[in-house]
Amino acid sequence: MLSMSLKATVLACLFLSCLVYSLILILRLKKKTRQLQVSADQQTRLADEAMRTKSLFLANMSHEIRTPMNGINGMSSLLTQTDLTREQRGYIEVIRSCSDTLLSVINNILDFSTMESGKIILEERETDLRLCVDEVLEVFMARALKAGILLHSRIEQDVPIRILTDNARLRQVLINLVGNAMKFTEQGEIRVRVFLPSTPLPPDTPPGHVQIGFEIQDTGIGIDPAQYTHLFQSFEQGDSSVSRRYGGTGLGLTISDKLVQLMNGHISVESVPGKGSTFMFTILAHPAALKSIPSSVSIPILAHKYPLCILLAEDNPINQQLALIILTKMGYNPMVAVNGKEVLEHLAKAPFDLILMDVQMPEMDGLEATRLIRRGGGHQPVIIAMTANATQQDRDECLADGMNDYLSKPVDLDQLVIMLKKWGHLINTPHKV
Repeated sequence: MLSMSLKATVLACLFLSCLVYSLILILRLKKKTRQLQVSADQQTRLADEAMRTKSLFLANMSHEIRTPMNGINGMSSLLTQTDLTREQRGYIEVIRSCSDTLLSVINNILDFSTMESGKIILEERETDLRLCVDEVLEVFMARALKAGILLHSRIEQDVPIRILTDNARLRQVLINLVGNAMKFTEQGEIRVRVFLPSTPLPPDTPPGHVQIGFEIQDTGIGIDPAQYTHLFQSFEQGDSSVSRRYGGTGLGLTISDKLVQLMNGHISVESVPGKGSTFMFTILAHPAALKSIPSSVSIPILAHKYPLCILLAEDNPINQQLALIILTKMGYNPMVAVNGKEVLEHLAKAPFDLILMDVQMPEMDGLEATRLIRRGGGHQPVIIAMTANATQQDRDECLADGMNDYLSKPVDLDQLVIMLKKWGHLINTPHKV
């Protein structure tokens, strides 16, 4: 009997020991799990902080480079409208070509950073496909003629010419792909074809949308099929010798791929080494009735039709001079402020219809000046940001602080004309503002 009681006691002790040991293990595991979770959270925070720091650095770098680039591009354009010898005009073309290349690299880096952070937003607008394709070919036409390359396009008859899409981003993809074709084609032709693919629409296609295909075919050096998988990866090129011979960041195709995905499409490539390549991508778009889109080839006189009292807020002397020349050629007589404080001083003396407001200025920046103007009551001018801060976040911040519209530097003359016409019409019809 004693033996049985002893056995029971021993078993009970063993059971309790196992239970205590199990509880200790569970507590240790919970502690370890908490430590791992804390470590994971710390790593996530560190990664987020690193991403924010990198994005801020790229945005600042972009601003610092865009500001002088605005002066280079603008003054080069103005210089081409003066009397030049053939030799001088050749030098100017080289300057413009180099500045356009540098600006393209800056845009690619900035776009890549924006896409990494998931902040890129498409803006659907009425777009004329024929005009969009023609503008892209126009970018490369002089280079193609010089190289003896036939550059042409074809839009199939069943394609809706007028669609709702992000015209700027579609144009960006086409420029990237046609630019690639130009880079790797020494003779022959480059053809852009727009068509309706025969493949069925994706099952989740919104009602009324159509799938539109774009094909860029060249007779260049071609690509080894084994390199297809690397083409759309960041900072990758098909061959390491390519970057040495042809240059480039290796971001153009990555950005194009991501933009096409945002437009609910797909990009692919087929190639035969030594014979050429064909890049094809699709987008989903809604057919639309499109009004005519203006395109300026010279500086138009706007002041007669859109009389505006304009204040230019710009601290950079070159950009200031450039804007004054352009606005004066348009028939305006703008006043100038070099910082936000001077803007407020000008407004205290006289009303202005429109302010072209730089954001980063000494003493008081454009955002603070705008906030003070909006809180001040009284006559409220239209305020258009004209800044080298070029991300979607920058644009949203400008609008949130009370600005009416946004132009990024380097300022495109056509976009400035469109902006002045748009707000000039609204300002001269006060009930619409």
